[in-house]
Amino acid sequence: MKNLVLFFTIIAIVFWSCDGRQTKKEALQRAVSEFNLRNFSSEISSYHPETYVEIVTDTIISNNITVRIKNYSLLDEHVLISNITKTINYQRVFESEITVSTASKAILSTRISAKKFEMIDTDPFWNNATLQHTWVNQELSSVNDITLDISFINPQNHAYRLYRMSIDSHGQQSLKLIEQHS
Repeated sequence: MKNLVLFFTIIAIVFWSCDGRQTKKEALQRAVSEFNLRNFSSEISSYHPETYVEIVTDTIISNNITVRIKNYSLLDEHVLISNITKTINYQRVFESEITVSTASKAILSTRISAKKFEMIDTDPFWNNATLQHTWVNQELSSVNDITLDISFINPQNHAYRLYRMSIDSHGQQSLKLIEQHS
């Protein structure tokens, strides 16, 4: 009698485990085929540079005057470069913080960005432009007049502009367009 109960229990377990469910392999094949049928269009976005970038340059003009330039990328702002099939390329927007100081006081502290230039000049170049780099032009700089070169680029059409900023010992600025390419 014990053997008969054990026999029926084993047969019941076998029948209950064979309830017609899919195997893992069948479920995976079905999921892949459904995915392919949906014609799912996934887009890949790439950013240049991929992560945050910061370049700090300290320049000593004389024993008394120093220039600190911090060029950095903004992670939340970018310019569309190209939109090729399923791949979108972006250029991150850059800004610069410039501080000119003597041993005793700050002469100038300002931020340079394409947005600031766009407010001054309504040229379509500025719609997709970003700061490329800001640096001290040491050949033209002196104790009384510091010269900075500032380059902007429009990554969509590869146009660029180069400006020269002069800063006197009182912090007064003058800006001049040196070169441009459309």
